[in-house]
Amino acid sequence: MIGLSRYFLRYYRKSQAFWLPLIMVSVLSSCGNTHKDRPDKDSTAAVADSNNRQSKTPPDSQAAFSGQSSNTVQPVSYTLDIRSYKSAIAPFKIRLVDGTGFTYKNLVKGKQTILVYFQPDCPECQAFVAALEKKLPELTDKQIILISFAHIKEVKDFDAHYHLSSHPNVKIGSEGYTFLVQKYYRIEQFPFVACYNKAGTLARVLNPRLEAPALAALL
Repeated sequence: MIGLSRYFLRYYRKSQAFWLPLIMVSVLSSCGNTHKDRPDKDSTAAVADSNNRQSKTPPDSQAAFSGQSSNTVQPVSYTLDIRSYKSAIAPFKIRLVDGTGFTYKNLVKGKQTILVYFQPDCPECQAFVAALEKKLPELTDKQIILISFAHIKEVKDFDAHYHLSSHPNVKIGSEGYTFLVQKYYRIEQFPFVACYNKAGTLARVLNPRLEAPALAALL
């Protein structure tokens, strides 16, 4: 019995030495497959995030259609809110390019009036007046007053370039450094364009942020 026991013990040890490496390889292989088949949390989150990005419209694209993104260019309003302005035209007194004086009292009654406040060296004003000049043949039924605070010499040079005073219904001149018109309308951006109806009441103030052709088209 003792000899047989020793034989089985030796056999067990030999078989253990033979099978143990195979068992270890199998276990390690199984562990590796288990780890490979079960992605970690970070990998799962990355895949889910990728799927979400592919299945959803990007936020900027959605906002472009809805118009609610701060990065989306918003459409510019054609006019400003006129409730903050006085209904009557400014009591202006200007010196025209021909040297004569002209005031609000000289305006023709019962005729629509367009008052433009500008600065000769302002690029936006130059672009607007260039567009206005082309549209003047369509505006003969309206009286147009262009006023600046610039020196009358600068206003004359400006007029010589755009030939505004050659039109009977256009008056252009300077109010000098009184700034009466500028203060009356609290003008902060050029060109300032105010439109009055036949009764002499303010009808609308055009948005100076509009491009020059769009401004002229609204007259």
